Amino acid sequence: MMHVNPDDLRPLIVTDPKIRKMLQLAGLRFMCSRARWLDSEATRIGIALKAGTMTSDEVDAKLEKMGALDLVYPELMGAE
Repeated sequence: MMHVNPDDLRPLIVTDPKIRKMLQLAGLRFMCSRARWLDSEATRIGIALKAGTMTSDEVDAKLEKMGALDLVYPELMGAE
């Protein structure tokens, strides 16, 4: 997964309000589909971990590959 520096992001400049709204709706649809995929992957991995068909190390590798490891461990360890 590609990581982007937030300082490098620039707002999308579209002057036509109808086109801007269409682009925003497309972006929101993409976010919703990505969230559904993430939910199904997390559920699948969780079931495999509970069942013992995946080890903790394998789950860590999956989380790392998905770019979620940096988000998961600080929260689990109580860091802010």
